[in-house]
Amino acid sequence: MPVRTGHRFPPGLSVLDAAGSRATLAGLRGQARAVAVYFIRTGTCPVCIQHARAPARLDLPTHGGQPVVVVPGPPAHAARVRRILGDRVTVVSSDGAQAHLATGLHRTLLLQHSGIMLIDSAGVVRYRLATALPTGSFDGPTLQAAIDRL
Repeated sequence: MPVRTGHRFPPGLSVLDAAGSRATLAGLRGQARAVAVYFIRTGTCPVCIQHARAPARLDLPTHGGQPVVVVPGPPAHAARVRRILGDRVTVVSSDGAQAHLATGLHRTLLLQHSGIMLIDSAGVVRYRLATALPTGSFDGPTLQAAIDRL
């Protein structure tokens, strides 16, 4: 079942940080009011990586949001994406597609869905946009408006 707005984000969901250690959503959020978690389809998709640059361009930390990109697969996949995106966005990995699946981002035919979720400090999803095509999985102005409403 997909995670919907107004519902709690899976509290037990963890990802792997840059060192390969388990990290939680609360730990990734830090002191920010919310975390914008962008689940990309794969770390080898040029279109996905291009769209993963969008949260960095919004400068979310200035507006109370912590941008995080989740790459399915091992930490090496996330490390590759991190080298491309730089340090304005936290890049983590999940065990295969477990994080994607836990949030309702399944596969359609052979395409892993991608999408973004804005989760507040209480763990409630305040904004969600997901699709099978990475070009439709990010809308910066709408995400920024959701952050401003927090």
